Amino acid sequence: MVPEGLMGSCYFITLAFKENQHMKMTKSMANILLLLASILWGSGFVVTKIALDANASPGFINFIRGFLFLILVLMFFYEKIFRMTFKDFKIGFIAGLLNFGGYITQTIAVQYTTPSNNAFITATYVVVVPFIAWGIYQKKLQLKSFISIFFCLLGMTILTGILNKALTINIGDVYSFICALFYAGAIVYLSYGVRTTDVSVVAFMLAVVQAIGGLFFFLFLETGQLTDVNWSAAIMPLLYMGIICSFVGQTVQVLSQKHTSATSAGLIMMLEGVFGSIFSVAFGFEEFTDKLVVGGMLIMFSIIIMEVDFEQMLAKNKKQLRKQ
Repeated sequence: MVPEGLMGSCYFITLAFKENQHMKMTKSMANILLLLASILWGSGFVVTKIALDANASPGFINFIRGFLFLILVLMFFYEKIFRMTFKDFKIGFIAGLLNFGGYITQTIAVQYTTPSNNAFITATYVVVVPFIAWGIYQKKLQLKSFISIFFCLLGMTILTGILNKALTINIGDVYSFICALFYAGAIVYLSYGVRTTDVSVVAFMLAVVQAIGGLFFFLFLETGQLTDVNWSAAIMPLLYMGIICSFVGQTVQVLSQKHTSATSAGLIMMLEGVFGSIFSVAFGFEEFTDKLVVGGMLIMFSIIIMEVDFEQMLAKNKKQLRKQ
């Protein structure tokens, strides 16, 4: 039986989605919702580790996440989904492939590299995002974007302690970098490529691709068996990932990214790593350190730089000076 709290979250996101149909979402509102999604995904680091430790394989985890996501999207948004056009299908399918590529490569990477390496290398997507947006959608490259990205990566460097370790590269690090490329593509595409498609249709296609892709990996590319899974330890993390991280988190992401820039979205979603560290400390997986505070503050500072409109502030100051 699904806990009431998890189902309550589903009703909340459904209500928020329906309210959005009757009101215009501002960029600030969209960024706040992306922050909520980052918190949910940050909690996902802990539950993913618990599921992997319970012998659930990456493919099986992604299959269950996608399957639960799919069921819930159909339950709440079936009317719009059944009116999907071929154009909607194509747009959603591309978004789904990019999204699944990031999920599966990140889950595989965790098995072969350290959590800090995985977090840092994956976070490099924030550097790639503005260049993809510029190259494909002709979005202007802003100077403050590069300043913001610098502080963001500096924060991740301190947070993960990557410089205190010997520089070695293994197959897990390669998977982490491939994951970063997938995530960068997904963020840009969800910001600019799906604006004409209904949010529920995109969410449905994300779920379909994740479920089918996860099942394919589990059946044909993995050696794990369901009999090896410690179900008493794995069942709640699997439910949480499917309902909270995928259905609530990704539906919020798709809804929000229609109303903000790809660079802003990328920076906010980088907080996933900060929240992941906070949850890891809270649940006893890691110790609280100064690195968490300093690294987290630098990442927050980078987001503030990106979100403040300095040109508008300077224009206002000039007007005030002229009046004086």
